[in-house]
Amino acid sequence: MSNQEENLSAEAVRRKQKLKTILSTIGEGLQEIFKAHILEKTGEKVNHISIDNVSSIEKGTSKSTVHFVTYFLNSDVGKHLVNVVVKFSSDEIRFEKEIRNHSKIENVSEIFSGVHVPKILYKSSQNRCIIYEGIDGLSFRDAKLDLKDKDLLAGQVLAAIHGIGTGKLEVDPYKKLVLYLLSVLEDPQLEEEILDLMLPYFKAMEKSKGATRIHGDYHQGNLLLSSEDIELVQKGSDITNTNVKVYVIDPEFIMEGRDRNEDIGTFFAKPCIKEFQKTGNIENAKSKIKSFIDGYNRILKMIGSNLLLSDIYPSGLTIDFHIATYVLYDLADKILSKQLTTHSEEIKDKVKLLKIILKKRPFQND
Repeated sequence: MSNQEENLSAEAVRRKQKLKTILSTIGEGLQEIFKAHILEKTGEKVNHISIDNVSSIEKGTSKSTVHFVTYFLNSDVGKHLVNVVVKFSSDEIRFEKEIRNHSKIENVSEIFSGVHVPKILYKSSQNRCIIYEGIDGLSFRDAKLDLKDKDLLAGQVLAAIHGIGTGKLEVDPYKKLVLYLLSVLEDPQLEEEILDLMLPYFKAMEKSKGATRIHGDYHQGNLLLSSEDIELVQKGSDITNTNVKVYVIDPEFIMEGRDRNEDIGTFFAKPCIKEFQKTGNIENAKSKIKSFIDGYNRILKMIGSNLLLSDIYPSGLTIDFHIATYVLYDLADKILSKQLTTHSEEIKDKVKLLKIILKKRPFQND
């Protein structure tokens, strides 16, 4: 092993030990929460608790880090495991924003019992740390359900988050984003062609009533499914009659007054790109979006709307626009990070997909 590798290994050990110390310290402040949890689970009142050990699985980005933490506890009534989710934000602004955004959707289960937003158990501005209740569920990817059922569930949850309110969309933010991304291409002919193809979508947004509160980062990784409810479905219960509880996490990017189709585009953009790269078509994505919208419309009706998603967009859904914008963002990112041009082979494939989506409008759900 080289000196550099040894240093990296030693640094990883130190970092892991430091994290364990921090989590142990945090755990000392959660004594009453631990006691309440044990009482709920066992029916036994606990007087004294000590932390025997702490383990964690880390997920995150440069902006925030999430730890799925297990506390191994010893009490006067026995040993226990308690799971929590600990999130550290990179700065005070992001920390405060997540707390505000959480309050906007924390009661969404009152709208539809099939969706659950984990409660905040503890927050510390000093450490920029938020602790959420533990989640007894499976990741969206790992849950053993029919793929059509998964998309149906995801659509149901999103409809509950969006609600039934309608409003006029402010389209300028979308125009500015597209113009910036196109400028990165440095290909005037292609820029003009893509912009012309996007103009009808801007007009469709202007004529729509699609403004709502969106999640802002709605993807498979931010959904977990209740393992208990999934077992019922696997035993033969009809998923449309079984409110499988879906946990929605990471409310950091919630925004007001945005296009509700933006969340749908975010949810399907990566799968669409991957399918096109693998097969050269997007037929599976079309089928998945249809199931998603079926679930979405079902909940809209259930929570009191007399409109379907298509009724909110009289000039056509804008899902194609948002998936195309995601592809365009990916193009621009590749060009900037790898110093490529629109004539590079890696870029040509995505340009082709971008044009197919904008020209053929495959996700109109006709």
